[in-house]
Amino acid sequence: MNVLSAGEVTQWFQPFDELGSDYVHADKDGLFFTHPEAACIDLEYPAKLERLPFFAHCVPTIGYEDQHFNGALIWFHNWGVWNLFDEGIGYRIVEKMNAAAGQPKSFEVGLGHQFRADELPDAIGMLLQPMIFAWDSYYLPIWSYGTSEFFLHISHDSTVSIVARTKAFHDRVFQRLEELHLNPKAGNDRRTDRFCRRSTAKT
Repeated sequence: MNVLSAGEVTQWFQPFDELGSDYVHADKDGLFFTHPEAACIDLEYPAKLERLPFFAHCVPTIGYEDQHFNGALIWFHNWGVWNLFDEGIGYRIVEKMNAAAGQPKSFEVGLGHQFRADELPDAIGMLLQPMIFAWDSYYLPIWSYGTSEFFLHISHDSTVSIVARTKAFHDRVFQRLEELHLNPKAGNDRRTDRFCRRSTAKT
């Protein structure tokens, strides 16, 4: 795992922005697609707490097999919405994970976490933190093929959005999520406008 500052996260995303609508883009508000078929799928967390680890593994790998994982970036984008003491528990957990990786950065400084291809369990463990402590965060997986098909947005209002670049991928994973009884729903207008900026697509 490599812990990144906010500036390093911005630099990490810059090459994607030069590649047009087939890749993810980033600005101060977070990640988005400009592909004309981009669409969102909204998910709520499982009602039973013991299902959360399954959920945190299933959703970030949806549409792929674990063996094709080639890394990921998790970006903590907004926090401090709720009780500072309760969230502070999460800050300490992340700081201990940073220190265990030999990079003892504070939570506020180390907003990005880049994972290698052999660190899928580590990435899932880190992704659980914004789910549990209600931080707005982004998750961009890298795969050995089809890298830019989706990213995740974890919201402080207990919703995870799968942002799909193409209709084909959206329809395939929506069906799979239904089969897994995760109750997928079409993304609401606010999330679609934020993450699917089709009007800004490059020609």
